Amino acid sequence: MAENDNLHDRWTSKLNRDVGSPDYREEWRVQQCLHCTFYVPLSGALGQDFGACSNARSKFDKTVMFEHDGCEHHRHEDQ
Repeated sequence: MAENDNLHDRWTSKLNRDVGSPDYREEWRVQQCLHCTFYVPLSGALGQDFGACSNARSKFDKTVMFEHDGCEHHRHEDQ
């Protein structure tokens, strides 16, 4: 759907940590949202790249996040 394509483009333009940015730090690769215990994938086609943050400590709580984005409150299952 064209509407979802527009959402995808708009949301990826608002990343907290853009993997293509020259400011991206290598240590953030293991702290991406997709690997966070608080990441809840969306359903449908958008769920392939986006999910909601459910971490009450994060400023992104209740926010849709790109799977390769991240924040300082990332948590692995083994932490």
